[in-house]
Amino acid sequence: MSFHRRFLGERASPSPAIDSDLLVILAALLCGLICVLGLVAVARCACLRRAPAPAAAAGANKGIKKKALRSLPKLTITPESASTYSDCAICLTDLIGGDEIRLLPQCAHAFHVSCIDKWLESHSSCPSCRQILVFSRCRKCGGSTTPPLSHDPNTFLP
Repeated sequence: MSFHRRFLGERASPSPAIDSDLLVILAALLCGLICVLGLVAVARCACLRRAPAPAAAAGANKGIKKKALRSLPKLTITPESASTYSDCAICLTDLIGGDEIRLLPQCAHAFHVSCIDKWLESHSSCPSCRQILVFSRCRKCGGSTTPPLSHDPNTFLP
Protein backbone atom coordinates (compact mmCIF):
# COMPACT_ATOMS: atom_id res chain seq x y z
CA MET A 1 0.00 0.00 0.00
CA SER A 2 2.77 2.40 0.70
CA PHE A 3 3.93 1.90 -2.82
CA HIS A 4 0.59 3.11 -4.14
CA ARG A 5 0.58 6.16 -1.89
CA ARG A 6 3.94 7.24 -3.20
CA PHE A 7 2.76 6.76 -6.67
CA LEU A 8 -0.42 8.74 -6.19
CA GLY A 9 1.49 11.68 -4.72
CA GLU A 10 0.45 11.20 -1.15
CA ARG A 11 3.18 11.63 1.38
CA ALA A 12 3.61 9.46 4.36
CA SER A 13 2.98 11.37 7.58
CA PRO A 14 6.06 11.78 9.77
CA SER A 15 6.15 9.92 13.01
CA PRO A 16 4.37 11.62 15.94
CA ALA A 17 7.57 11.43 18.05
CA ILE A 18 9.37 13.89 15.75
CA ASP A 19 6.51 16.38 15.94
CA SER A 20 6.45 16.34 19.75
CA ASP A 21 10.26 16.69 19.97
CA LEU A 22 10.18 19.68 17.64
CA LEU A 23 7.38 21.23 19.68
CA VAL A 24 9.34 20.81 22.95
CA ILE A 25 12.44 22.38 21.37
CA LEU A 26 10.47 25.37 20.07
CA ALA A 27 8.78 25.85 23.47
CA ALA A 28 12.17 25.75 25.23
CA LEU A 29 13.60 28.32 22.80
CA LEU A 30 10.60 30.58 23.34
CA CYS A 31 10.96 30.33 27.14
CA GLY A 32 14.67 31.07 26.86
CA LEU A 33 13.97 34.15 24.73
CA ILE A 34 11.41 35.43 27.24
CA CYS A 35 13.87 34.91 30.13
CA VAL A 36 16.64 36.76 28.30
CA LEU A 37 14.32 39.68 27.51
CA GLY A 38 13.23 39.79 31.17
CA LEU A 39 16.83 39.86 32.39
CA VAL A 40 17.69 42.65 29.96
CA ALA A 41 14.71 44.68 31.22
CA VAL A 42 15.75 44.15 34.87
CA ALA A 43 19.38 45.10 34.11
CA ARG A 44 18.27 48.22 32.26
CA CYS A 45 16.02 49.26 35.15
CA ALA A 46 18.87 48.73 37.65
CA CYS A 47 21.22 50.84 35.53
CA LEU A 48 18.69 53.65 35.30
CA ARG A 49 18.25 53.70 39.08
CA ARG A 50 22.00 53.97 39.60
CA ALA A 51 22.30 56.91 37.22
CA PRO A 52 23.48 60.06 39.04
CA ALA A 53 20.94 62.71 39.90
CA PRO A 54 20.88 65.94 37.90
CA ALA A 55 23.70 68.33 38.76
CA ALA A 56 21.42 70.94 40.36
CA ALA A 57 19.87 68.48 42.80
CA ALA A 58 23.13 66.69 43.56
CA GLY A 59 25.03 69.87 44.38
CA ALA A 60 22.31 71.25 46.61
CA ASN A 61 23.28 69.30 49.73
CA LYS A 62 27.04 68.63 49.60
CA GLY A 63 28.13 70.71 52.57
CA ILE A 64 29.22 74.29 52.98
CA LYS A 65 32.62 75.93 52.75
CA LYS A 66 34.65 76.65 55.87
CA LYS A 67 34.49 80.40 55.27
CA ALA A 68 30.69 80.28 55.20
CA LEU A 69 30.70 78.04 58.26
CA ARG A 70 32.77 80.56 60.23
CA SER A 71 30.30 83.31 59.28
CA LEU A 72 27.46 81.59 61.14
CA PRO A 73 26.65 83.17 64.50
CA LYS A 74 28.25 81.51 67.52
CA LEU A 75 27.01 82.11 71.09
CA THR A 76 27.77 80.89 74.57
CA ILE A 77 24.68 79.95 76.54
CA THR A 78 24.33 81.73 79.85
CA PRO A 79 22.66 79.96 82.77
CA GLU A 80 19.76 82.41 82.46
CA SER A 81 19.16 81.67 78.77
CA ALA A 82 19.68 77.90 79.05
CA SER A 83 15.95 77.26 79.41
CA THR A 84 15.33 79.01 76.07
CA TYR A 85 17.21 76.37 74.07
CA SER A 86 15.99 72.79 74.26
CA ASP A 87 18.54 70.26 73.05
CA CYS A 88 21.02 69.58 70.28
CA ALA A 89 19.21 67.52 67.65
CA ILE A 90 22.50 65.99 66.50
CA CYS A 91 23.94 64.56 69.71
CA LEU A 92 20.59 64.58 71.57
CA THR A 93 21.95 66.19 74.74
CA ASP A 94 20.48 69.23 76.46
CA LEU A 95 21.98 72.65 75.79
CA ILE A 96 23.09 73.93 79.18
CA GLY A 97 24.76 77.07 80.47
CA GLY A 98 28.34 77.45 79.25
CA ASP A 99 27.79 75.46 76.03
CA GLU A 100 28.97 77.11 72.84
CA ILE A 101 26.24 76.98 70.19
CA ARG A 102 25.68 78.02 66.60
CA LEU A 103 22.42 79.49 65.39
CA LEU A 104 21.44 78.77 61.81
CA PRO A 105 20.33 82.00 60.09
CA GLN A 106 17.30 80.82 58.10
CA CYS A 107 15.56 78.77 60.79
CA ALA A 108 17.22 79.91 64.05
CA HIS A 109 17.77 76.35 65.27
CA ALA A 110 20.64 76.01 67.78
CA PHE A 111 23.25 73.22 67.98
CA HIS A 112 26.57 72.59 69.70
CA VAL A 113 29.35 74.15 67.62
CA SER A 114 31.27 70.87 67.27
CA CYS A 115 28.10 68.96 66.29
CA ILE A 116 26.81 71.39 63.66
CA ASP A 117 30.28 72.02 62.19
CA LYS A 118 30.71 68.28 61.61
CA TRP A 119 27.20 68.06 60.13
CA LEU A 120 27.70 71.02 57.79
CA GLU A 121 30.92 69.53 56.38
CA SER A 122 28.78 67.03 54.49
CA HIS A 123 25.31 68.63 54.45
CA SER A 124 24.07 72.10 53.65
CA SER A 125 20.75 71.84 55.43
CA CYS A 126 19.48 72.18 58.97
CA PRO A 127 19.38 68.76 60.70
CA SER A 128 16.07 69.63 62.38
CA CYS A 129 13.94 71.12 59.61
CA ARG A 130 16.13 70.20 56.57
CA GLN A 131 15.92 73.75 55.22
CA ILE A 132 18.82 74.40 52.84
CA LEU A 133 21.19 77.09 54.12
CA VAL A 134 21.62 79.77 51.47
CA PHE A 135 24.72 81.93 51.51
CA SER A 136 24.56 84.58 48.83
CA ARG A 137 26.65 87.69 48.46
CA CYS A 138 25.51 91.20 47.76
CA ARG A 139 26.96 92.22 44.38
CA LYS A 140 27.51 95.86 45.37
CA CYS A 141 29.32 95.43 48.67
CA GLY A 142 30.35 91.75 48.71
CA GLY A 143 28.62 91.22 52.03
CA SER A 144 26.20 88.54 53.00
CA THR A 145 22.55 89.13 52.14
CA THR A 146 21.37 86.97 55.01
CA PRO A 147 19.61 89.23 57.50
CA PRO A 148 21.31 89.45 60.89
CA LEU A 149 19.76 87.25 63.51
CA SER A 150 18.63 88.77 66.79
CA HIS A 151 20.34 87.16 69.76
CA ASP A 152 17.53 88.06 72.12
CA PRO A 153 16.39 84.77 73.74
CA ASN A 154 12.79 86.01 73.74
CA THR A 155 12.69 86.08 69.92
CA PHE A 156 13.88 82.49 69.46
CA LEU A 157 11.38 80.35 67.61
CA PRO A 158 11.89 76.55 67.87
